[in-house]
Amino acid sequence: MAINVDMEPGRPRGRRIGIRVWLAAAFVAVSLITAAAVYLFANNSAGTTLSDQASDLAFGRTSKLAEELSGLDQAQADEVVSDYAGEAFDVYVVDSNGETIAPPSASALIESVPGYRDAIATAEGGAGYRRTRGDETVVGIPIYTATTVSGVVVTRSEPPAVLSRAFDDLRSDRLKALGASVGIGILVGLLVSSLIAVRVQRLARAAERMAGGRFGTPLPPGGSDEIGDLSRSLDAMRQALSGSFTALATERDRLSAILEGLSDAVVVVGEDGVVRFSNPAAHQLSREGQPAASLIPLLREASEYDSAEDPALHIDESVFAVQARKVGAEHAVLVVARDRTEEFERERAERDFVSNAAHELRNPLAGISGTIEVLRGGAKDDPEARDRFLERLDSDVERMTRLTQSLLALASVEAGRERDTSEVVDVSLAARESLAAVNAPEGLELREEIEPNLVARGDPVLLRQVLIGLLSNAVKNTDAPGVVTIRALRVIGEEVRLEVEDTGKGIPAEDQPRVFERFYRSESARGVEGFGLGLAIAKRMVDLMGGEIGLRSEPGKGTMFWVRLRASERASTPVA
Repeated sequence: MAINVDMEPGRPRGRRIGIRVWLAAAFVAVSLITAAAVYLFANNSAGTTLSDQASDLAFGRTSKLAEELSGLDQAQADEVVSDYAGEAFDVYVVDSNGETIAPPSASALIESVPGYRDAIATAEGGAGYRRTRGDETVVGIPIYTATTVSGVVVTRSEPPAVLSRAFDDLRSDRLKALGASVGIGILVGLLVSSLIAVRVQRLARAAERMAGGRFGTPLPPGGSDEIGDLSRSLDAMRQALSGSFTALATERDRLSAILEGLSDAVVVVGEDGVVRFSNPAAHQLSREGQPAASLIPLLREASEYDSAEDPALHIDESVFAVQARKVGAEHAVLVVARDRTEEFERERAERDFVSNAAHELRNPLAGISGTIEVLRGGAKDDPEARDRFLERLDSDVERMTRLTQSLLALASVEAGRERDTSEVVDVSLAARESLAAVNAPEGLELREEIEPNLVARGDPVLLRQVLIGLLSNAVKNTDAPGVVTIRALRVIGEEVRLEVEDTGKGIPAEDQPRVFERFYRSESARGVEGFGLGLAIAKRMVDLMGGEIGLRSEPGKGTMFWVRLRASERASTPVA
């Protein structure tokens, strides 16, 4: 699935139109609609007013003309009519018989006046007639002689030019006002929309900061309107979220510290088979986001039956006690595993120790028992046979004594783990004394390369026993002519290093990892007397002093055992 990493979260696709544009457009639209409505209303009102004014003016002039025509003869009437008639005002005089008497030749012209018959009929009845259609007004007024209607004046007129120009000027002014109002609406719309948009954008930026987890910047008050209320609500939410996130971060860090510090492995595996979480102790249980193959059957069982466990699940070369439980809300399985590898190895070592000790004791006991039977069977009466069997008994007893002493020494070391081994030891003196305590057979040379005034943290008794044991082991495994060398030196850093090196036959590479195990003896050492406890005891003693022990060996070229102890400042009276 392709993911567009350039797109910001929460932002719509395509080109965005800001709220400022929308608000400005809305204000402009409202301004246009309002101005257009006002313009249309004013235009209609002006047209109506113009028509009414022209109608009233025509009615008044016609009424005045009818008054002046009352009682005049034909010549006088023609003169008055000619004075009133104009470009936009046509006058027709009709007598009581319905004949048009003025102006001359008006009989044919009056017929072009719309509604003239209605006007004549209405005026003859003594009432005024007025009809306006568009810009044209037709008026009919009766002419009275004494109290009798002697004729009718019919006029057709249009608005005067002066009035039309005035209304045209007014229409031009209305158009200018329309344009001005639209411009003002646009400016006001832009200003108001900009103010609103700036405040909304400020809130949007604050919301983006909160979405990004940045809660330190407070929001401005924002006024007393609705946007101000929204700003204060967002600031209150910011404070609440800040407190919640702080609490969650504290709990997360505490839980993370607990999980990282656990010696037990913790793994969460989703329904899709992907490891969602694992602590440092679970490195053997997950690889590249996938659970170990040995875990999969247990995960399936837990997913189906809600829980599953295995007290001894083998993963690679380790053994784990595993418990798996389904977490329905998370659609995952929680796995907790305890590494039992050392426990199983310790149990195996203890079984091997008991078996080897029994084996080592069985041989001399069998020899002693057989010798006693032979002596009882009559060999005691034969001086030569008796002496030979007594020497054999002495050898077996000595062997059992040495084995017992070694076992007691190992038990003493194991029981002495609580003793204080932080004394300041004179390493140079302890190395020389240990070398002096070892007797080398003829043809074997003992050498020393000991730096003076070396001191370290440790136990003087245990250190001597370790060095004597290593020197004795080197002497036993080195044939004459040969050399056994003891070294003591200070290495770079806070360490003192002791080395016991021989020119013996060496230790095969496959046996080197096991030389410090109890009762372990390599095939190359089968002909050398011993029980396989010396190096195990030495390692326990070095561990008790807080140091390290190891070896470097090459078959046919000899072996070098080394011991590292913590260096110390020389005390006024170091323990030798």
